[in-house]
Amino acid sequence: MSGPENQILGMQEQGQNTAASTLHLMFRFLRTVRLRSGILVATLVISSIAGATYFITAQRIYQSNASLYIVRKGGNVTEETPNSGSSANSDMPTFIELMSRDEVIVRALKTLPKNARVDLVGYPEGQWVRTIKDNLSVSCAFSTTVLDLSYKSKDPKAAQAVLRSMLAAYVEFLDDTHNGSSEESIRKLKQQLKDDNERLTLAEAERLRLRNSAPELVETGDKNSGLSIVSETIRLLNIDYSAARRISEQSRTQFDGLQRAIASREDILQFANKTLDTAGRQLIEQSMGLGSQDAFLIQRINQELLDLESQLSDARTRYGENHSKIKALTENIQLKKKYLEEYPRQQQQEMKRLAETELAPRMIQYLRQQMESNQQNEDAIRAQLDTEKNKAQRLGQILADLARNERENLRLSERIQEYQNQVDGIGINKDKMVITSIPRKPTLSTRPVNPRLAITGILSLMLGSIAGLGIIWVLDIMDDRFRTPEELKLQLDTQVLSMIPRMEELQGEGFAAVMCHSKPHSKEVEAFRALRTSIEFSPQETNRLVCTSTEPGDGKTTVSSNLAVAFAQSGKRTLIIDADMRRPGLSTLLGLRDDTGLSKILRDSDELEVSIERNLRKSDVKGLDVISCGPRPVNPAELLSSERFSNMLAWAETKYDQIIVDAPPVLAVSDPAIVGRLVDAVILVVRPDKDRRRMVIRATETLQTLGCTLLGVVINHLTTTDTDGYGYGYGYGYGYGYGHENEHEEQPERDVASGLSALASGKSREADLRERNRAA
Repeated sequence: MSGPENQILGMQEQGQNTAASTLHLMFRFLRTVRLRSGILVATLVISSIAGATYFITAQRIYQSNASLYIVRKGGNVTEETPNSGSSANSDMPTFIELMSRDEVIVRALKTLPKNARVDLVGYPEGQWVRTIKDNLSVSCAFSTTVLDLSYKSKDPKAAQAVLRSMLAAYVEFLDDTHNGSSEESIRKLKQQLKDDNERLTLAEAERLRLRNSAPELVETGDKNSGLSIVSETIRLLNIDYSAARRISEQSRTQFDGLQRAIASREDILQFANKTLDTAGRQLIEQSMGLGSQDAFLIQRINQELLDLESQLSDARTRYGENHSKIKALTENIQLKKKYLEEYPRQQQQEMKRLAETELAPRMIQYLRQQMESNQQNEDAIRAQLDTEKNKAQRLGQILADLARNERENLRLSERIQEYQNQVDGIGINKDKMVITSIPRKPTLSTRPVNPRLAITGILSLMLGSIAGLGIIWVLDIMDDRFRTPEELKLQLDTQVLSMIPRMEELQGEGFAAVMCHSKPHSKEVEAFRALRTSIEFSPQETNRLVCTSTEPGDGKTTVSSNLAVAFAQSGKRTLIIDADMRRPGLSTLLGLRDDTGLSKILRDSDELEVSIERNLRKSDVKGLDVISCGPRPVNPAELLSSERFSNMLAWAETKYDQIIVDAPPVLAVSDPAIVGRLVDAVILVVRPDKDRRRMVIRATETLQTLGCTLLGVVINHLTTTDTDGYGYGYGYGYGYGYGHENEHEEQPERDVASGLSALASGKSREADLRERNRAA
């Protein structure tokens, strides 16, 4: 098969297993209900008594019914058919709501007779309306104009009287509302119109005042335009103020630097060139007699020097070098050049002299004037900025007031229009009328609507059944035991090899206390023969078996001893070993508690076969040998896990057809797991009336986790009754034809048992005949 087909088959198998598990749980719960039927019957009886008590003692409630027909006559100019009454159908939800309004109920209470107020006794007057409303029910069938009313009361006459008063009050209310209040409504609406118009006039006057108080608000369509202009002005002033603060700070810094330079006797001229701008330096030079005049003088001398050199050049073309004119021009040129060469030095000397005497005071005066001028400019911009901010704040408040004023004007205008529409509507529809009629008057019923016998009985049975099943379910959940073999097989995922009934305790010593040997013809022995047959027909090797249990007292020694006798009776050479060296139940049962046994073999230093022959015991049962537990060692687990024990099992396998090891309980010690890994399979004995579910599951998981092969479970100590869920399994197939002492009647049974054993062990027909003759 392909992968998808395998997957589909797996899903189908899983679904079948789930359905089977669900069906099993359902049948199990039904069986539990049958077993605990007394609880269900008790809850049904209790609920029935409670229901009967309630039905007898409950207050009788009576109900009165009535109907009210409503139709609207007349119309308005917007209706296609002025005289149609179809509009009343769309108004039915409103009519239903009006019926249960406080005003209608108050009117009904005014006309209600005192002897009809039985439902109001014990309630304060303020709760009368709520009480009437709780007992009143109003409904309307679809596509009709008929109101169906019902009222519940302790007295049938009181219910009828309340409905009669409600109908009269409702008809009166409709007449007052739809037919008699038009003029009063128009008068009230006109007075409200007048008041709102006066408020609107005052609001408009306030709006004009606010506009006039702020000329900056320009009517541009944007109500925030004036505030936007002021905001832009504030933004620009902030920029100017920041620049003015920066310039003032620079002038203060220059002034402080000059004072520090003078105090430290630094070069003032150099400080001026670094600190002052061009205009400042020119102003200082002019105040000191320097500057542009000296530059003009130098320029003029240079121009004269150029003219003299030009004249000298022309003269040399006409005169010789010794001519007086040439000498005069040459001397004059040299004098001017010398002046130009000496002028910077003289200028520097003059500047140094002036810096020492006049430059520092003039610079201090200049920088102080500049600092004061910048500070005044900063203060002026700051004052203008504060003014603009105050103006913006005032404009913001005015704009907020204008916005509130506009909202108030809008609200008043809308309300005026609404009132006007209401006045027009009342005027147009004042001729519309609501006509009512009572097709069914309030009824008088002497049959109570509550409690009702049928409903009370059904509810009592339902509650009793639910309570009983719930209690049974809780008890079943709390009962941590296996109730049926199917449940045990399903949860442990293994087979049930046999179900052993509860047996009487036999008196005697040795194998005389073993049921299969003492009473081989009793019906209880058939359970062990069935166990032997299940083991022999198992598909796996079962020559070496370990018999263990979940906890002490489950009967594993009884099962192992009887099973060994059953195998020996079938003609197999059988060896049973008591491996429970802590609490040896098998050795105690057979009376073999002495210094000979398993612990002696495992601790002996002699040859294994010699030691086994010394400690092996022959029994009263033909073909059955026993190795008892021997003296109690201090280390049973180490002895069982030794190689000598494994070799002993190998030796026994060569001498015997069947080997059965009686091991301690699984959850008590680790010995069963040690032995279980050395043998072919493990048989787990379970006692349902004692073992808890979780303990049995833990025992099987322990064996499987440690690598032991679990052949199946043996259910022990069953009763002949079915109160615990297992009794049905006992007796079926075993209860007929057995239990008689007549030897000839028991012979066929032994023939069948021998035949099955021979078939399982692979014997030939001749061997089977010899076995049967020997048994006869």
